[in-house]
Amino acid sequence: MKIIQTVEVRQRLTEKSKQQLTQQFIVQKQQLEQQCEQLIFEQKRMEKQTSFSSKQIKEKFEREMQVRRQKIAELDFLLEQLRILPIGSEIKEREVEAIIDVHIGARWSSQKTIIIEDGIVVDIREG
Repeated sequence: MKIIQTVEVRQRLTEKSKQQLTQQFIVQKQQLEQQCEQLIFEQKRMEKQTSFSSKQIKEKFEREMQVRRQKIAELDFLLEQLRILPIGSEIKEREVEAIIDVHIGARWSSQKTIIIEDGIVVDIREG
């Protein structure tokens, strides 16, 4: 019998992967900051061109900017945590679904984990 099971994928930090993650977080942060600037521009443009109240427009754009500011704060936190983590640490990257073959008499392990290092699978843990 085959079943679908969630498998955790963890990344073992190396100098290379740490630099890549840092760069990825910085790029995401820059994109969010750019979106905030664009929202400010759009807000000013809408205030001049529409018949909606200035207060409604401001509240709508403020909510959108707050969402982005929160994501920026999360990225700042992740960057700081990444800076502190030593090489060789494992961080959860994502979860994937896998098809597992189950048969009578097989050992049951509830959790499987795949460890990758610089994009290469280096270990598969059960249990």
